Amino acid sequence: MGYLTFLRFSIYLVFLVNAGSWPFVWHIRVFWPIIEARLRFLLLRASLLFKSPSERKRIVAESVEALCPVGANPFELVTVYRRWASIDDVDMFGMHLSNSSYAKALDSARLRVMWKAFPAWSVSRGVIALGATHYHFIREIPIFARYEVRISIAAWDQKWVYVIARYVTPPKRRRTDKAIANGAITTHDQSPVDSDTNISPPSHSSLNGTATSNTNGFISETDKLEKTLTEALAATNKRSRTPIVEPDGSVLHCIAVSQLCFKQGRISVPPALALACEGFCNPPPPPVGSSTESGSVPTKYSASNPPPHWAKVRDMRVPPTGSMKRFKEFLAGGWKTSAEETGDRWWEEALSGPIEERRKKNLEVLHALRTGMEGVRALY
Repeated sequence: MGYLTFLRFSIYLVFLVNAGSWPFVWHIRVFWPIIEARLRFLLLRASLLFKSPSERKRIVAESVEALCPVGANPFELVTVYRRWASIDDVDMFGMHLSNSSYAKALDSARLRVMWKAFPAWSVSRGVIALGATHYHFIREIPIFARYEVRISIAAWDQKWVYVIARYVTPPKRRRTDKAIANGAITTHDQSPVDSDTNISPPSHSSLNGTATSNTNGFISETDKLEKTLTEALAATNKRSRTPIVEPDGSVLHCIAVSQLCFKQGRISVPPALALACEGFCNPPPPPVGSSTESGSVPTKYSASNPPPHWAKVRDMRVPPTGSMKRFKEFLAGGWKTSAEETGDRWWEEALSGPIEERRKKNLEVLHALRTGMEGVRALY
């Protein structure tokens, strides 16, 4: 009886420690942001049961608009997804996070980007298809360690948007400060603030529509993409154990580059169009007569102070002039007709100037990665 009890206990224990790999756990974890949002919208519609149809449509449309990161810079938004290296996620020989678990965590993190940064696109039933992902492993994540996947938009071209994921472990403050002072670790320019597992625009509101002042998200002001990748490659090439550390003390373990495509049905949508339709844009120009010496700072765009192109977006989506159906038709090809007839490509203008300059610079680095991998295919 003692043997059977021990055997039964061992089976229960194995079953329990592998809870993260139970059937449908991965699906729930990945699709939970969508499930949660759908439930929230169902409750909203139920609360509007006794409203007129036109009023219901208007309120639902406005609730979607409230989620959009109006006025945000696409390079300054980072999604933080937190996980820990559980037993079912680690390589039992090396006792560290297995390579396959990096992809599993990235699946969940990417979908949070889709819903948090592109709420209107998600409601329109648009799809963000994965074209490729490239991983660069720098330093192992030990068993039971807590880690974060920090995702940011790096660049885009006419078809693809490139997303950078950085796997980091939180800092051990005393040890990190001492190591930085002694020069035992290297840092790069990335300035996080304490955050929850979501994304936050730099100004008027968080993506759940509540007021915030940059306290609920990780915001990068000087994300040096090329420098980060160079440091990571240098650390690997030298076989150095010197960790790459961000200013908050987090240690960089892996970099992943994902190549994504916006799809409405079978039609590819330019990433610039998708970004502008969510409210991403350049900051406003300085007021006339202002100067940096005088200390005057231009106001930021927000839902209450929207960018110039935002009226066109709302005209497509929000009743009485617009609807989600009309928005979908625009995304599915209407933008081409509109550009040909009027010559107005407002989505490109919204992301011109400093954003366009940075996009081109980052794209050079990312295209080199893409063409290099495509060149590998020709070797055999």
